[in-house]
Amino acid sequence: MAAEKGTRVIRITILDVYPTQLGHCPHYNLISSQMMTAGSEFCELSSQALEYPDEVLSSHSRAIKILEAVRREVQGVPVRVEVEMVELLSPKGFISSLRHRIRSNFAVLVNGKKVYEGKPDDGQVEETVASYVKELLNSQPR
Repeated sequence: MAAEKGTRVIRITILDVYPTQLGHCPHYNLISSQMMTAGSEFCELSSQALEYPDEVLSSHSRAIKILEAVRREVQGVPVRVEVEMVELLSPKGFISSLRHRIRSNFAVLVNGKKVYEGKPDDGQVEETVASYVKELLNSQPR
């Protein structure tokens, strides 16, 4: 999908350890309703999300916090934010970890650049990603 004229695109990739054995509806994941994705309220599995293991919920909770911080930064700016959550143990995650020299179990890429790597629970990840997005918006021509 091409961006509308004058709309910037920011691609955020969150690399974390997500259990690959859990299947889910393609129209729903735990961040869909948070980001107001159409149709997430109608998925049968949304009520089953509470039965996910704590590790899965905490991984998605981290993603939600990052996206909320980014949403605050881009509020009112014509920008499209594309988010991808990648399992580090998947082939794509493995290749990404080699390509970006990721040595921990958590990292965030913005437009293909590693902006955060390390312990996800130290409170710095949201601030670091949001400030990078803000710099990116200020540096891009309108």
